[in-house]
Amino acid sequence: MKRILIALLVITTLSATAQESVLLRLNYAKGDSYLISVDSKQSTGMQGGMNMKMTMGMIVTEVAAENIKTESQITAVVMDMMQGGMTMSYDSNKKEEELDQMGQIMKSQFDPMMKSTIYTSQDRMGNMIETKIEPTIAGMEQLTASSNAINYPKEKVTVGSSWTSEKNNQGMTMSTTFTVSSIANGVVTLDVSGKVSGAGTGSIKGKTTVDISSGVPTSATLEVTISAQGMDITATTNTTTTKI
Repeated sequence: MKRILIALLVITTLSATAQESVLLRLNYAKGDSYLISVDSKQSTGMQGGMNMKMTMGMIVTEVAAENIKTESQITAVVMDMMQGGMTMSYDSNKKEEELDQMGQIMKSQFDPMMKSTIYTSQDRMGNMIETKIEPTIAGMEQLTASSNAINYPKEKVTVGSSWTSEKNNQGMTMSTTFTVSSIANGVVTLDVSGKVSGAGTGSIKGKTTVDISSGVPTSATLEVTISAQGMDITATTNTTTTKI
C-alpha cells in the first residue's frame, strides 16, 4: 500500500511538472485599454541626474491573426533634472503661470509630445513591425521607448528556460537575456540580465512579470549601467501596465 501511495505521489508530481510550460504570446482584444506608468531615475554622478514619472494611455485598435495595432498618448509627465548645479522641474499638471522660467521652457518642449499619437504594429511574439509618431516630434521615440517590451520565443517555456534578444540604440547594442524563474498563479516571472556594447559598455539586470492569458508584461524593473565618453551612467526604470 505504501509503495502504491509513493508511486501515485511521483506520478502526480511528474504530471504537475509537465503542465508547467506555457506559450507566451500577445493576446490583446480590440478595444482593450491600458495605463502604462513609468518611473525612471538616471544618475551621472557628480554631473547630475534626472528623475521622471510618466503615464501613457494605450488602446488596441486592430487585432489580426498575425499582428496587433495600438495607439498611445502621453497623459502626464513630472520631471526633475539636476545639471551643472542647477535643478530644473516640470509638471504637466501645472499651468504655465505655476512654473518657473525653466519649467516653462520644458513645457514648450513637452506640450507638442503630449499632443502626438504613437501608432505601433507588432506581431504576436512582441516583435515591433512599425512605429509611427504623428505629428513627428524630435526625441519622442527615445522618451516613449517601452522598457518592458519583450520578444517572446517560438517554443513553450518552463522554469529555467531562457532566450536572448538584441536591440540597437544610439550606437549601442543591448543584448538582453530573459530566464524564467517561476510560473505560478497565471504569471510568468522572468529574471533579466545582459550587456551593453558599442558606443558604450555596461550591464543590464532586472525582473519582469508577464500575465500568461494576455501576454502583457504587467511589471518590469530594469537597471542599466553604461560607461561612455568618460561618463558613468546608471539608469533605473520601473514600469507597470494596467488594464483599465
